[in-house]
Amino acid sequence: MGKMNINLLATVVPLVIVAVGLIGWVTTLRGDLNAAQSQLAEVRSDITPLQAEAKQCAIEIHNLHELIKDIDKIEEVVEEVDVAIFRLNSVEDEVKAHSPAIVELEKSLAIANDQMKTILADHEIMGEMLEDMGKTQPAGERREYGGYGN
Repeated sequence: MGKMNINLLATVVPLVIVAVGLIGWVTTLRGDLNAAQSQLAEVRSDITPLQAEAKQCAIEIHNLHELIKDIDKIEEVVEEVDVAIFRLNSVEDEVKAHSPAIVELEKSLAIANDQMKTILADHEIMGEMLEDMGKTQPAGERREYGGYGN
């Protein structure tokens, strides 16, 4: 029986050593899991403000895109305004270049208008005279003259 105790002891001692090692390993593993869970909770608590910040950044990026679109539209309008100003300056230069001729034309039109009024007034007087003559002479003028001012 002594030999059987030794054989049993030789079999049980390594099993006890392995069991103690497994218990230590499981205990260490449990501690590591607890530490990982607490770190995971910390990471989650850190992620929540980052998510809110990311949403705010996304909104700001969208606003920047809209602002860039608005700036592009403004640049297009500015280009159109520049073209219009250039055309306006060209017209203004043409008017300045032809200003003496325009002044002369205005003077000529004023003189022509004055002469036309004089001629029409004379024509009306002449018409009245011819009408008066037609009343006194049987074969006189029968047309009507005047009424130009109406």
